[in-house]
Amino acid sequence: MSTLTLVILAVVTAIAAVGALWFLRWQEQKKLERARLAVAHSDTIGEIVLIGETLQAWMSGPCMLYLASQIQHHLMKLGELRIAPDPRANRAAELAAVWQNHRTSGQTPLPAQPKQAQDMRTLLQRLIEHVKKDYQSHQLPADQARVILSEAKFLNIRLAVTVFQSKATAAIHLSNTSQAIHYLRKALAALKTPDPLPDELTRLSERLNEQLQEQLQVSQQNRGGTRLEEGTELLAAEEDAWKKKTF
Repeated sequence: MSTLTLVILAVVTAIAAVGALWFLRWQEQKKLERARLAVAHSDTIGEIVLIGETLQAWMSGPCMLYLASQIQHHLMKLGELRIAPDPRANRAAELAAVWQNHRTSGQTPLPAQPKQAQDMRTLLQRLIEHVKKDYQSHQLPADQARVILSEAKFLNIRLAVTVFQSKATAAIHLSNTSQAIHYLRKALAALKTPDPLPDELTRLSERLNEQLQEQLQVSQQNRGGTRLEEGTELLAAEEDAWKKKTF
């Protein structure tokens, strides 16, 4: 075998080795990418399930239908990656089927405790982010995105108002007029938006304004009562001083 043949064989062998190494690395990269996508889809499913389960008592049918469709979308992506569904995915699929026929009673009270309300507001923000992302990627039509975003916005307002209203009510029960006025004003400020308020929030704004006016009157009366008491005490002190000087 000539030297040239040996050189050619060596070059071919080296190229084959490099090619095999590149192919193995490419396969490993594809596996890592597949695993990363699977985790991303699974995490998104889990978050959507949490959003839906937490907010379903206050969300409309169209919003829950959107969440159901997103669960199905990500389950389909997992199927394309040939990822076998686990119990969590199966449960998400069952919830998606239920949410397709969702009807809200509208009678469940919103949480008035700040911690619970903040947890809900965080999920609402995540819902808004999902909607915007899906709209930008052309997965969600503009009219549907607009409806869901408006609903999330007003639910967020209702949450804030519920917390402030609860604190104002507690302050009224404790006869803490200044605190009551403070929280009623914060509740009314939360209701100020450039968009027209739904009828429910318009009526709520009117009731809160009536309460605020009542508390302002109470505060004014209390200030008058305080001045009267101070004047009475001053007259009594002057009379005592006069008696001591005279007698």
